[in-house]
Amino acid sequence: MIKASEVTKQFDKRGIAGVHKMSLNLDQGQVMTIMGPNGSGKSTLLNLLSGRVHPESGEISIDGAISSFPTDETLENMNVQKFLIRSITLDIDEEKKIQLSRDLADTFEFTFQLRQNINELSSGQKQKVLLSKELINRPALLLMDEPFAHLDPFTRKDILSGLFQYIRYQGITVLWVTHDLEEAFQFSDQIGLMNFGKFEQQGTPEDLVRTPRNLFVAQFMGYRNFFSIKYENGSWQTPWGSRQMAQLAKSDGILIVPDHAWEFQSQDGLEVNIETRHPAKQTMEYRLKSPEKVIFLTQGSQLKLLEMGSKIKLTPKWEECFHIAL
Repeated sequence: MIKASEVTKQFDKRGIAGVHKMSLNLDQGQVMTIMGPNGSGKSTLLNLLSGRVHPESGEISIDGAISSFPTDETLENMNVQKFLIRSITLDIDEEKKIQLSRDLADTFEFTFQLRQNINELSSGQKQKVLLSKELINRPALLLMDEPFAHLDPFTRKDILSGLFQYIRYQGITVLWVTHDLEEAFQFSDQIGLMNFGKFEQQGTPEDLVRTPRNLFVAQFMGYRNFFSIKYENGSWQTPWGSRQMAQLAKSDGILIVPDHAWEFQSQDGLEVNIETRHPAKQTMEYRLKSPEKVIFLTQGSQLKLLEMGSKIKLTPKWEECFHIAL
């Protein structure tokens, strides 16, 4: 469906901005999320695929019609249903055009607004109408660059849930950019994490969370507790002493301890001071400080709160930790 091979587009002599020898393959009906820090080349990639920007080298092959969202279109103040029907380019009769507009209005829950004028709609409703306009001609590929970023989280999640349900049903291929990890995990078949115009890692959401390729990927996936470890004489030297850990590769590297993967121990534990505490998505999050580093810990919101300023001793739940080789 989409094939890009060794695609390069640079915007400055240093070769920092743009994309560099980037390749990807996406089958029909798959959803791929593009993520990465600002300036990593995400929007440039979408512009290359849409044809708005031409590559300096490499090849791009796409089967079928392409739609992009959001667009720079200025909405005319007209009846919503007429606006959608006027947007249809498919060779179908008027009755089917009307039904198609109703089907999309039903999917995105603005049926009662079909008879209204566009200027009477809320921001969220207008976004639903504009999205329906891009979908009404049944494109093979939909490109989205941070859609609905200006909407409140509840409205955005509502629109995205309806959108991806419709996309799966229609078999539309999607490549989209978001900075929201939760959205990427929920709706994606693949995630491509970019940095400096290249993919640091491509794979399923599970791949990136369970086996991040490097420290950059691990940090982007939300991991924060990193400890240098050395492999010597058949065991790992850690801040908690020598350990046997069969699940780790036999090499020096970085031990990653997920925020929730701690247990309290009075013996052999790393002593830390509880500095801050705040709620975070059905959990309580703690910022802890040892003499050498900051550590993050999360617990269920209904567990007994840890006292601010107190000291505790922590040991990782080793079976939940993993390792990035250096």
